[in-house]
Amino acid sequence: MNAVFRKTFWFFLAFIMLVPLCVQTAADVDHLSLTGFLRSFDAKSGIVRIDVTSEGCKGLREFKEPGGANGSMDQSLVGKQIHFSIDSSVCERGKVYNILAR
Repeated sequence: MNAVFRKTFWFFLAFIMLVPLCVQTAADVDHLSLTGFLRSFDAKSGIVRIDVTSEGCKGLREFKEPGGANGSMDQSLVGKQIHFSIDSSVCERGKVYNILAR
């Protein structure tokens, strides 16, 4: 009886310790880092058009700059190369992703 209790106790302890790790891993979202040339910026809506040169996301795409006119992006960056991260691990044509960092 004592051996069965010990096995059950260690199994339960291992389960309690591993579950939070599995839940955390499932909740993690990778951020895609991209490079491209800023083509236009609408300060009101916060929408930027970037000609992305990174593999897997090439082409002219639209992204949302959080904060719009209050964000860190402005018209002086149009035509310049920028490096940025988006809130997704993929980049699908037609979707507008949020820019997380530049």
